[in-house]
Amino acid sequence: MPSKIMLWFFVFVLSLTGLLLFSLGSYLAYLGGSLYYVFTGIAVITIAVLIVRRKPVAAKLYGALLSITLVWSVYEADGYFLALLPRLAFWFVLAGFFFLPWYSKSLSESKVAVKLDAGTRYWLAVPCAATVVVLSIAAVQDYEYSGSGTVREILPSEPVTDWRHWGNDAGGSRFSEVDQINTETVGRLKEVWRFRTGVSEVFKSTPLQVDNHLYVCAANNIVIALDSDSGEEIWRFDPKIRLSIQNQYTKTCRGVGYHEAPEEYAGACPKRIVIGALDARLVAVNAITGERCGDFGINGEVDLTKGMGITHDSQYSVTAPPLVADDVLVVGGMVADTQELGMPSGVVRAYDVLTGEFAWAWDLGNPGEHGEPAEGETYTLGTPNVWTVMSYDSELDLVFAPTGNSPPDYFGGARRPFDDAYSSTIVAIDAATGAERWKYQTVHHDIWDYDLPSQPVLVDVDRAGERVPAVAVPTKMGDIFLLDRRDGTQVFPMDERPAPQAPELGEYLSPTQPVSALPDFHPYRHEKDMWGLTPIDQLVCRIEYKMMRYDGMYTPPTIAGPLLTGGTLIAPGNFGGFNWGSVSVDADNGLLIATPMLLAHRLVLFTPEQVAKAGPVARFLLGPRHPAIRMDPDAPIPEPRDPDPNDPYDHVRIGYYGMPQPFMSRLGTGVPCFEPPWSRIAVIDLNTRELLWSRPLGSMKEAGPFGIRSGLPFDVGVAVQGSTLTTRGGLTFMASAMDSTVRAFNVRSGEVMWSADLPGNSQSQPMTYQSKKTGRQYLIVTVPNPSWRYPRDPVSGTYVDSQGADGKGGYVIAYALEE
Repeated sequence: MPSKIMLWFFVFVLSLTGLLLFSLGSYLAYLGGSLYYVFTGIAVITIAVLIVRRKPVAAKLYGALLSITLVWSVYEADGYFLALLPRLAFWFVLAGFFFLPWYSKSLSESKVAVKLDAGTRYWLAVPCAATVVVLSIAAVQDYEYSGSGTVREILPSEPVTDWRHWGNDAGGSRFSEVDQINTETVGRLKEVWRFRTGVSEVFKSTPLQVDNHLYVCAANNIVIALDSDSGEEIWRFDPKIRLSIQNQYTKTCRGVGYHEAPEEYAGACPKRIVIGALDARLVAVNAITGERCGDFGINGEVDLTKGMGITHDSQYSVTAPPLVADDVLVVGGMVADTQELGMPSGVVRAYDVLTGEFAWAWDLGNPGEHGEPAEGETYTLGTPNVWTVMSYDSELDLVFAPTGNSPPDYFGGARRPFDDAYSSTIVAIDAATGAERWKYQTVHHDIWDYDLPSQPVLVDVDRAGERVPAVAVPTKMGDIFLLDRRDGTQVFPMDERPAPQAPELGEYLSPTQPVSALPDFHPYRHEKDMWGLTPIDQLVCRIEYKMMRYDGMYTPPTIAGPLLTGGTLIAPGNFGGFNWGSVSVDADNGLLIATPMLLAHRLVLFTPEQVAKAGPVARFLLGPRHPAIRMDPDAPIPEPRDPDPNDPYDHVRIGYYGMPQPFMSRLGTGVPCFEPPWSRIAVIDLNTRELLWSRPLGSMKEAGPFGIRSGLPFDVGVAVQGSTLTTRGGLTFMASAMDSTVRAFNVRSGEVMWSADLPGNSQSQPMTYQSKKTGRQYLIVTVPNPSWRYPRDPVSGTYVDSQGADGKGGYVIAYALEE
């Protein structure tokens, strides 16, 4: 009796699989996709019928199907193990049924009793063995490696041993000259202390370290000073953030600024920590005592709301550390992503670092005007903002500001000429006057939310026998633009490339887009790149791919088709590519260490009529939390105009706001619809433009289908938040891959030299310093508590994980060599 149950269960599985493959595969074929699923569906149904009829030829046919699938899989997957596995594993497991006694017994119970002869078993055994061999060979393939890169002579000098800026130096190199921990000694790293902040929620801070003090900024801008040798708390300052609405962004503190006054300064705060507060304040406190600096602004703070046009406190906040540029503090701000015009200004402003007095403003809507607006007036509203970290070159006295976009993100028909001219642009600003020196735009007429998210990184490179002062600009597209920081031209000049056209009515597009001369990280997504745990969800993802518009990067957003399907595949998605973590460099040798994400998103535009008619149909097909932008397709292309907050939709009707969501399987497996890796770590020699090595970053041990932590060691590359730390010791450290691990890589070879488990997923870059008291080098990693996993919930914006939540706050963990 059990054998009959198993037989019929197997027949049911085969029949259901065959029907799904044939029906869905036929639709994929209708869309112009692969025919494999149609023929496979027919074959599987035929095999199921033959099993019911007790025909031993069923086993032969299954063996033939497995053989064809193996050849097809190798062709489509290009020998990549994680692309082969889901194509073959399902069929390989089902093949095992034919070797079980239940199947043999079913044949012997037929009217004409038969047995599986050796020849029939051969038909099955050979493709099964071949599958194992192919998967085994693919599994041992190593990562890409092409060379060790430039080696320059390092001139003798006293190394900088502390960490005074968010990126270690004002140029954001994330490079430390300390080399006590190096490729020979890193294996002896061990944890020496850990500190719990007592502050839960988001914890994206990279600490600063000066004079035996380690400065940490927790959620809500709570700053904590620790003894940098022992991890013991010295002082704590709470600026008492006043916000009516709080989410993961309005709690974020990524770091603080540090400044030491000149010798002639006679005030109360010769050393100070400056906080860019979330509720639009600059706050200065004594770096030694944690008390407010009374000579800074009013009672130690400066109001940043003046002239901004803020009508609600949720519209504007400061989420990046203020840039200390010699004697001024330069600050931008995050303007809320909405579909409204007339939002607060994206102005960049500077204030005297000692007194807090206004120094200058860079307001792109008022070129040549660098003062504060008159009483009752504002800076230009709705301009592209600078929400991420800026950089500073003290020799050129230039601030490098990466801009975002003016709202709305995914429709640009109502943008003004200066909005288009400065969106997604790196701007060099004179630190003394606020005057613009040069600009370089990385995306023309950006309607993909490809705003510049990363701190520009200053690095000197060799070209044609000349040492060129350059700035590396990472982008969400996965490109890195290398510009001469003296004039903004590309160090290795490149022409622009034609871009996809045919936008929706009311929109317009740039005919070309800029091209970087460096290796990029935005592979074209083909149908064969679609992925899934089984052939069924892979097939569903292929259908979705074929139903969306995708002409490569810069495919314009698309209105939904029949039944509200379709839209546009955005690859890379608006999460990146690169994000706020930026990149690090080996400043001694001109090598750049990149950790790009390779994620894709789907974006659908809806007309008001579609939304009104669809109702529950839209919720069923797109999911109750699927984002949408509503647009009137009959609207004419608008004339440039100033935004009117009281009537923002004269020309374009845009409804509720929603960001594109990750292109994930609709079958609820929780895995992306395209094959891994989903992030990489790579090194580029900026002197030769050579990609030295590249490998997936992060394993599956903290991830898996249906939200299950699989514990599997496969390096799939998982979402990345922070950046890397690179040292003169020949190492680069990374802690923010979403697998709760800190790793040390050999910069030259890509080899993992050391790793350690973390209590959660870090959201920041590691940092390092050498204690002046003990001479010991420390590696510092911060971890939020609770921790999180990507993707976040699309409604609340929160992350759907509470890993390690215990109410004791985040971790600051210190590692050092065994003594």
